[in-house]
Amino acid sequence: MLRVPLSAGDGLTALAALVGLGALVGLGEGLRRWGVAAGTTRRLVHLGVSLFVASTPLLFSGPLPVYGLAAVFTLINAGARSRQWWSGIHEARPQSWGTVALPLSVLPALAATWSISPDRILAFQTAYLVLALADPAASWIGKWAHPGPNRRKSTIAGSLTFAVITFVVTASMLSGIGGLPVGLVFGTAIGTTLVATTAEAVSHRGWDNVFVVVAVLLVLVPMFEQVLRLTTLGVALAAGMTFGALSYVTNALDENGAATGGLFATSLVGLGGWPWIVPGIVFFGLSSTLTGLGRGPRDETARRTQAQVLANGGVAWASLAVVAVVPAGMPHVLTLAYVAFIGALAAAAADTWATELGRWSPWPPWSLSDGRRVPTGTSGAVSLIGTGSALLGAASVVVAALLVEGPLVGSMIPILALLVGAGVVGMMADSVAGAFVQAQYRAPSSGALVERQPSPGAAPVRGWSTIGNNAVNLIGTMVGALAAVGGVLLVG
Repeated sequence: MLRVPLSAGDGLTALAALVGLGALVGLGEGLRRWGVAAGTTRRLVHLGVSLFVASTPLLFSGPLPVYGLAAVFTLINAGARSRQWWSGIHEARPQSWGTVALPLSVLPALAATWSISPDRILAFQTAYLVLALADPAASWIGKWAHPGPNRRKSTIAGSLTFAVITFVVTASMLSGIGGLPVGLVFGTAIGTTLVATTAEAVSHRGWDNVFVVVAVLLVLVPMFEQVLRLTTLGVALAAGMTFGALSYVTNALDENGAATGGLFATSLVGLGGWPWIVPGIVFFGLSSTLTGLGRGPRDETARRTQAQVLANGGVAWASLAVVAVVPAGMPHVLTLAYVAFIGALAAAAADTWATELGRWSPWPPWSLSDGRRVPTGTSGAVSLIGTGSALLGAASVVVAALLVEGPLVGSMIPILALLVGAGVVGMMADSVAGAFVQAQYRAPSSGALVERQPSPGAAPVRGWSTIGNNAVNLIGTMVGALAAVGGVLLVG
């Protein structure tokens, strides 16, 4: 049960916090007008806000006012970013979502820690102390070591700085817990550092303000609950590194995709176990094989990107994260999270199999938007071979889940039909979104519809310019997960 007590003094403290945080932004604006660099004022505000978030358990009697403050500042900062107000924090990185991501991260962080148990407050505070101290320092050192406009977002110097500070902060916080063995403190700090540093390095446009917090919590909360053992954490890290390296050298994933996939693999091994690992291996292994069919071994287009990893695996990953933070006394929630995981992967597999094997169809597919025959590979088009392949793709994931001893209990045929059906529903949602909302452009040379913008500023002839193939894939996996959970709830 969530505990969100509220005392009489919390209202005044929240009001004082609003004034104080507003004054911090005002200070940044004043310093910017006095000639201080925009990057420096942005780091100053980031440091102050993150330290305040880390101190909220000391200021408030419960998490409810902190939820309110986080929601208010998420909306305010989103409006300020869209209008490019507050040059002291937006001028340095106008394309960054960091000012929105930081308060937004507080909402799931509270739900996973303070709202469940006061015993998890230390994990919450550690995550935001890392964000407050390691992130600005890494940015400053990275800029100092590699000055100039063409500097990469993540540098070796910056990542090393982030890692050192993360280790010191985590080890210091854990040392404050009486009775913990020194080996456990240092081992947990090392594991947290590796995961958080990788998450920071592969995050873009300010979203490290969310993913660093999530990375720290997904190590510390299971460790505090004794769900994750130090030996398991070590094995998970080794497995993740191995997976990332192999996926890169075999051209399955690009650099950022391999690092992100390695984090996903670490999560599967450390937080899930075999019922989660086996369907994940089946999905990735078979999908990567099909994607590489007919392409040369050095064909860079065969590499999946970080965006594709998140679009196809993000919903499944989020389902696994729920399992990592939900108390053990809620078995139904754990089961539904696993069902969502399988539904999302089944939808992703169904779409991949339909796309890759549908290319071999001797007949052109039909467009869902107008029913006409269109060239093979057109978004929002379906074929008989593609649809049959989608069934096989979804079944490959579901059968893998049924063959391992996991949360799916009952008659295999009904469960198989339900979850395969959820995967196909997700694939169909992907196709519908591809036909009606995905941006499609007219190629100047051939006049054919294409997914990529042929020239800067070109307007789509169909769909929305902000919706690309990765967004459509994400929609499909979300629908697959929801269809699986809805089906289980309906049929028991």
